[in-house]
Amino acid sequence: MEINNVYKADCLPGFKNIDDESVDLIFTDPPYYQNRAQNIINLKNHRDIVTEFKFDGYASEEKYLQFIEQVLRECYRVAKNGASGYLWCGDDFVSYINRIVEKAGFQFRKVIHWHKTNPFPAIHTRKMFANSMELIVHFSKGTPKTWNYKQVNEMHNFIEAPICTGKERKKHQTQKPLKVCIPFIEISSNAGDLILDPFMGSGTTAVAALATGRNFTGFEIDDDYCKIINERFTEFLLQNPNFKGKKPEIR
Repeated sequence: MEINNVYKADCLPGFKNIDDESVDLIFTDPPYYQNRAQNIINLKNHRDIVTEFKFDGYASEEKYLQFIEQVLRECYRVAKNGASGYLWCGDDFVSYINRIVEKAGFQFRKVIHWHKTNPFPAIHTRKMFANSMELIVHFSKGTPKTWNYKQVNEMHNFIEAPICTGKERKKHQTQKPLKVCIPFIEISSNAGDLILDPFMGSGTTAVAALATGRNFTGFEIDDDYCKIINERFTEFLLQNPNFKGKKPEIR
């Protein structure tokens, strides 16, 4: 598998093309399984209730969690000893993910909280708080070998930033901001390292890797998302005409 390619493929069969212990960092935002709103009349599709994609591949939470475990077991195989991983998840599933991370062989390290400073407002008539937090589970294969300290106030398990807006925003419902992702990538990897994202989505992991001098590989099966990723690659190369690494591609 070549570096700086996003492969249009399902990640589980795609993992077969990744060598054992070849990845320096895992950074991924898998599809969430959300069914909290299914029984709320007239609000099933309201973005304040369901703010993430429902995982359509499986009809039950149990099947969804089994799928995540399969992915993490493959991540463990391809990760180098001392590699870190970061996995986005909703508050509904964070306790499950913590346990699955350890079942797959990793060490759970910390839950990181992203506070969105501009969340979608809650529906006041339904007596709900705005959904202003998302979580990242940090884990590692043994003790992390790379740990690049930043300023003391940047080493908290809390980060505050707005959701994507303006030119960075693409047509992806759960796009994560570069401002939120880059600090953790810089802490847990070095220039030239290889970052794996099995669920590329809008391509934020790939763009963050390019912007920080890292390499990436990963998968995305959705045609529309692959178009978004390709658009972001084009934008990056236009903004960085002296880029000397291997040009990013969709395969």
